[in-house]
Amino acid sequence: MAFAAAPVKTDLLIVGGSESAVAAAITAARLRVKSITMVSDTDWLGGQFTSEALMAIDENRGARGYDQTVPMPRHGMFKETIERIEAHNKRKYGQPRPGNTRVITTTCPADAAQVFEDMVQPYVKSGQLRIIRRMIPTQAILSADNNTVQGVDFVSLDDAQKTLRIKAKLTVDASDWGDVIKLAGAGYEFGPDLKDAYGEPEAPASRDTHPITDMNPITYTMVIVETDEYKPIDQPDGYKPDSYRKHRYPKDPGWLYGTRRLIDHYHFKNIDHPDVLLLCFPAFDYPLDVLPKAVVDALEADEPGASKKNIVQMPRHQRQIVFDDAKQFSQGFLYFLQTEAHDGMKDKTHSFRRFKLTDEFGTPDRMPPKPYVREGLRLKAMYMSRQQDTMGSGSPNHFANAMYHDAVAVWQFEYDFHPTRREFLNSGDTAGPWRAVFRKLRDWKPPDSGRATFGVRSLVPAKVDGLLGGGHSLGYTSIVSSGFRLHDQMMAAGQAIGAVAATAIARDVQPRMIPYDAALLEDVWRGLMKHDGGAQPAMLWPFADVDPSDTCYVAVNQLAVRGMLPLGPSDVNFEADKPATADWRGAVIERSLAKRQVRSQIDPPSGQMTRGQFATQWWAMMRDLPPKPFERVKPDDADGDGIVDGVDPLPLQAGERTWSNP
Repeated sequence: MAFAAAPVKTDLLIVGGSESAVAAAITAARLRVKSITMVSDTDWLGGQFTSEALMAIDENRGARGYDQTVPMPRHGMFKETIERIEAHNKRKYGQPRPGNTRVITTTCPADAAQVFEDMVQPYVKSGQLRIIRRMIPTQAILSADNNTVQGVDFVSLDDAQKTLRIKAKLTVDASDWGDVIKLAGAGYEFGPDLKDAYGEPEAPASRDTHPITDMNPITYTMVIVETDEYKPIDQPDGYKPDSYRKHRYPKDPGWLYGTRRLIDHYHFKNIDHPDVLLLCFPAFDYPLDVLPKAVVDALEADEPGASKKNIVQMPRHQRQIVFDDAKQFSQGFLYFLQTEAHDGMKDKTHSFRRFKLTDEFGTPDRMPPKPYVREGLRLKAMYMSRQQDTMGSGSPNHFANAMYHDAVAVWQFEYDFHPTRREFLNSGDTAGPWRAVFRKLRDWKPPDSGRATFGVRSLVPAKVDGLLGGGHSLGYTSIVSSGFRLHDQMMAAGQAIGAVAATAIARDVQPRMIPYDAALLEDVWRGLMKHDGGAQPAMLWPFADVDPSDTCYVAVNQLAVRGMLPLGPSDVNFEADKPATADWRGAVIERSLAKRQVRSQIDPPSGQMTRGQFATQWWAMMRDLPPKPFERVKPDDADGDGIVDGVDPLPLQAGERTWSNP
């Protein structure tokens, strides 16, 4: 391949422009990575917030469901982003949360895109961050032994003659479909994991019932804006009204109107802007297990057997065939709402016929640049996070069964599969109307996850060096991916990736060294807890009641993630204002000194004080003491418990559960 320009050299290459990619880039820049290059396939940065148009912002949620609360306080890059979005909303609409809907915060596409541009600009202006848009990877540059990624080749989406080679010390694959992971020959997985793979409680037993093509569905969301006209969109090609008449999900237009509303000027009288709605419902989710005849015919004409592949295995142009049909199906749902559903409404004040597709995306059809992707390629990582690890110990309200020793992000959500099976309605006629239905074991019912963590090992390929997973291409099972995919979770993962990358580059080590080196892991944790210059610290331990604004926040997280606090699985509240009793202090001191190299006498804080005050003062004494090295009993089994490290959720602690008693 002839390249149009000289190779670009950079310390950190981030492939993709998603919210995860942006969080990684900003975090790495703040941690003094000198040269960062981000290559996005779209003009907009922000992923779910922008190009995928999931504008009603999803975030961690406890077992109680939608109740305008979160199980742990907002934190890290997500908190920064939300605060910027809400400030923007306040200036533009007069309300920080103008949607008056089920989720807490909403935004509009161009508004979110501007927020992400504003966030990266300081690092672009300083020269630390370079952003290249509308290019996609074509080849991974590998070392002579094919074991290390040394860079990536790209081609422009607008001009096939325009190519670029970027050489990097470390590459993050935050693309939508794990492009670099595949090009590099790193291991990856896709489709449902069978029970014999990871032993998960809700995993299916057979491919007969759960084919390899079964995935959390994609959805082409739509953002629509209120007008003074009653005018439907043009009827989409291939429109089949039975697909929308016979779906099994909420049909009440009033419920659909309010449940993902972005701007509500009827409720907020000071808003001088028409209502704006997000349409994103199971009624037009697009399953990927068996495709409609028109799509099958187009794929088979391109490549025999292509229609039988999992979408992860399809090249970009074949995926686009699927995406185009998914887009038409979504447009059909809007047309149905504006025609048959409109005709059946007694009160047409809030009829969908009064709405038009927003022009904010700048696309010819006014649809988002990308579909909303819930599940993609899964990196075969040093450790694959499993459902049984992440379930609450004794209750979904408790900490997870396995609290990873290398935790760098926290999360909680239901294991949330949208309908993954396509059911053809006319006696199986694949050319006819269809609806999306649930497949057994893959739905959004309980069990929910507990208050879980995500570890460094699940960001690092099992074999290939010079590479980190990002976006949805992480080391987890299909079931865990269904719960760890939301806006805040992907930003938390991105922030963790940025910190891991910064440590690896600064220390000149491969990321796989970090989980088993106490000093390197300390570096990552310190980076994630940085909170100067307006940065919001990440969260390392999922307490319900410790907010980043609390003076003890950093200390409590640093102590907890190192196992220095006496905790049980139900101790989800730290209770910072509770008196620090002598017994509690003694337990903290004992656990802390077991983790640190202490060379001289330490006089612990004394006098009456709260837990928060003690934690803050005690961490100040512990912070600069070197950690004791992690012990290793056997080369492939650090804790010698008979479970090799690659499948051991707790490689430094005997057994597979953090807690002896639920």
